[in-house]
Amino acid sequence: MTPMEVERPDLFSNGTVILGGGLCGLILAHELAQSLESKYGANAPCVWVIEAPSGPVPTRDQHRPARWLRLLGGEADYQLQTQPSTALAGRSIHWPRGKGLGGSGRINSMIWFPPTDADCQSLTKLLLPEQRPNAEFPSVESQAEIKQQLLKAFDRAVEIVRPERPRWLSPTSTAFLKSISGQTSGRFHTYDRLNRNGRRWTAANLLADLQQSNPDAAKRIRIVHASVSSLKIDNDAVIGIRWSDGRTSQLASDVEVVSSLGAIGSPTLLHKSGLTHPQIGQNLHDHLIMPVIHSHEGHAFSDSTSDTPELARWQHSGGGPIACNIAECGGIDEDQRWQLHVTPTDYLRFPKDTRRPAMTIGVNVTCPRSRGSISWTEDETIIDAGYWSDDRDRIELLDGVRWVRELVKQSGFDRRLRSELIPGSKRQTDEAICAAMARYTQTLYHPAGTCALGDVVNPNFRVRGLANLRVVDASLLAEPTTGNPPATLAMLACYAAAQLSRE
Repeated sequence: MTPMEVERPDLFSNGTVILGGGLCGLILAHELAQSLESKYGANAPCVWVIEAPSGPVPTRDQHRPARWLRLLGGEADYQLQTQPSTALAGRSIHWPRGKGLGGSGRINSMIWFPPTDADCQSLTKLLLPEQRPNAEFPSVESQAEIKQQLLKAFDRAVEIVRPERPRWLSPTSTAFLKSISGQTSGRFHTYDRLNRNGRRWTAANLLADLQQSNPDAAKRIRIVHASVSSLKIDNDAVIGIRWSDGRTSQLASDVEVVSSLGAIGSPTLLHKSGLTHPQIGQNLHDHLIMPVIHSHEGHAFSDSTSDTPELARWQHSGGGPIACNIAECGGIDEDQRWQLHVTPTDYLRFPKDTRRPAMTIGVNVTCPRSRGSISWTEDETIIDAGYWSDDRDRIELLDGVRWVRELVKQSGFDRRLRSELIPGSKRQTDEAICAAMARYTQTLYHPAGTCALGDVVNPNFRVRGLANLRVVDASLLAEPTTGNPPATLAMLACYAAAQLSRE
C-alpha cells in the first residue's frame, strides 16, 4: 500500500468523503487537502477518496499515448453498452468508462479543450444563488462575479493539471492544418492533451504531485479501494455508506459526502439510495461523431513499434510517434456548429487493422439537442442514449459531413488523399449519407447531464433535500460543452473546491 492508501473504516468522522477517483474527485481532494491544511494545520480534517479497485493494465498501454485505445474493454473499463437504437441501424454502442484511480482518464485520449465563452456563460447562469420568492433577479454584478470565479478556477486547473502541447504530429495532420490555414474562418489547431513529457497523465498523478509539493497536505488524503453500492439516508442526511459486499460504514454528523462518480455512476448511486427526484438519470447527452475516412499514399500509422531509435527518442524527449494520442488536432467552425477531430488512422479499424494508410476527419455536432436517460432494473443499468431523438441533430450532422467534404476540396487537401472510404464517394444523396451515419457514428465518450445543476443539484452542489450530499462531476452539465469536456470539468472541480473551502 502507498502512504495514502488505508483500509476501509467502519466509521468516517471529521472530514469529507469523495466517492470517485477520477478527474473531478481527485482535483477536489487535491484542492481541499491543501486548503484544510493551510487553515487548520495538523488538526485539519481528512479527505477520503473512495474508488473501485481495478485490475492491472499493461504498463506500455497506460504510459504510451499512442496505445490508449488498447485499454478499452479491458480491466480498467466498466464496459457499458447503450441500448440498441433504431436511429443508429439497431446498434448498441460501447460506452467506455474508466475504473481505478484516474477514472476515465485511464482509458481516454483526454484532449484539453478550454471552455468557450458559451460554456462559461451556461455554467454562470446555473451557479447563480437561488433567490427567495419575490426577491429581485440576480444582479449583473453577481453574474460577472461568478464568471470571474470560474475563469480563476480555470487558471487554477491549468496550473495543477499542466496540459501539454503535442511533442509530435503525424504527416497527415500536419498537412491538414497547413492546407486549411487561411482557407476557413474556423479555429483549427493541434490539441493540447493530458500528457507529461510525452507520457499519458491521469488525475491520479495529482497525488504524487501533492506529496512532493505539499507533503503535510498530502497526509490529509486517505485512499480507500472499495466499491460503493448505495448510501444510507435518514432524516434528510447521509448516515452511512453501503458497500458492494453488503457491509456498511457509518458516517459521523460532521462528515460531508461528495459524489464524483460521473454521468452514469452518480445518478445510479442516488437511485439505489432511494432518492426519487424525477430528473435523476434524465437529460442524458453525448457528442456523436461521424468519421469521414480517406485513404492516402503515405505510411499506415501503427501504435506498435520495435524501432529502437523511436523508443529511445520517446524515452529521452517524449517525442516521436509513440507520443501521438491519435486525436491530434481539429477545432470548431466559426459558428461553433461542429467540431473536428483529425486522426492519422482509420477511426473504425484502428488499432486492430493498420494494413492500409488512412486518416480520419471526424465531425460532431457541438451542442446536440437530443436527450436520453438512464433507468434501472434490480440488477442492470439501462442506458438509452437518445441519439437523434431530436431530428435536428441528424440534419446538423449531415450538414457537417458535407462541410467536411467541402473543406477538403476547397483547401486542396484532397490532392494529398486517394479516396474517401467512409461514407464513400458514391454516397452523395442525403439518404445515402444518413444511412452511413446511422451505421458508422460513434460516441466521443462525453456522457453528461444526468444530475443537472438547477434540477437535481442546487448552485452549492448539494443534492436537493439532503444536508450533507453534493455532486461534482459531468452529471452536473445541463448542456453539452462545446468541445471535449475535461477542461471544463477541471474548472468546475476547482470552482467547487474553492466554494467548499469557504464554507
